[in-house]
Amino acid sequence: MDERILIDVDRLRAALIDETGSAVFSGSPWAIVDVAALEDASPQELVREAERRGWDLRRFEAR
Repeated sequence: MDERILIDVDRLRAALIDETGSAVFSGSPWAIVDVAALEDASPQELVREAERRGWDLRRFEAR
């Protein structure tokens, strides 16, 4: 991503946890470990994870 935006890290973290947590109910036992890692992740790690998932970070732009 070439442009710089200010990201609402709390919203990004919540969205990542929400999506990952739903995997628990679809039978992925590793999802619980992933949720715990997201809860403790730094802002940079959250951004990298969102980019890895192909998310548009502008959705989480701070206003």
